[in-house]
Amino acid sequence: MVEEAQLAAVETLGDPGDWLTGEQRIAVWREVRDSNTNELDRARRAAVSPTAVDGTHPASAALEAAAVEVVHRVASDSGRLTRTWADQHIAELGEETYTELVGVTAIVTVIDRFHRAMGRPEVPLPSPVDGPPQRVRPSGVGDVGAWVSQTTGETRANVTRSLSLVPQTNQLWRTLVDSHYSRGPEFMDLSWDRPLSRPQAELVAARTTTLNECFY
Repeated sequence: MVEEAQLAAVETLGDPGDWLTGEQRIAVWREVRDSNTNELDRARRAAVSPTAVDGTHPASAALEAAAVEVVHRVASDSGRLTRTWADQHIAELGEETYTELVGVTAIVTVIDRFHRAMGRPEVPLPSPVDGPPQRVRPSGVGDVGAWVSQTTGETRANVTRSLSLVPQTNQLWRTLVDSHYSRGPEFMDLSWDRPLSRPQAELVAARTTTLNECFY
C-alpha cells in the first residue's frame, strides 16, 4: 500500500499541477534534495535564529527566487517558520502558488526520506509533462485561522485540508497520509490488526512530529 501510493505520486509529480507547471514541480524536488547539503541551509539551521544568517537562495531556471526560498526553508527548517515570513512570500508568490510549493515539498520529502530510511537509492526524477497548470481556485475555501485559505466546511482532520487550496496536490498528499499513517476512515478504529498496533503507531507518529517540530 505504501509503495503503491509512492509510485503513483512519483508518476504524477511531473504533470502540470494546480498552479505550477510539471517542470516547476520537478524543480521543487531538486531544490528539496539540495537543501540536505546546501551551505546556507546548514548555516541557518545551526544559528540561534535563521534570520541571523545573511544570504538568500537565487532563482533557478524554473523557479523564481522567492519560490526557491520557500522550498528550502520548508524542507530544511520548517519548525522555525513564522507568520511574518509566510505572509511576505505569500504576497510575492500568491497564496495558491505558495501552498502548492509547500505541498510538493512535503510530498517529495516523504518519498525521499522513506527511501533513505529503507537504505534504497534515490528515486529517479520523472520527466516533466508539458502543459499549463489548472490555475483554478476551488470554491468553498476561506479563512479558517491558518496561514493560507482552506476548506471551510466539515473535514476529517486539519492535516487533510491543509492543502485544500490546491486540490490536485492535496489529493496526492492525502493519499500518502492515508497509506503511511492514518489509513483513511480506518483511522477511527482504535484497534489495528497490523504489524504495528495503534498505540505503537501513535508513539512513532508523536516522536516523529516532536523531532520535526510539527505544529500539530
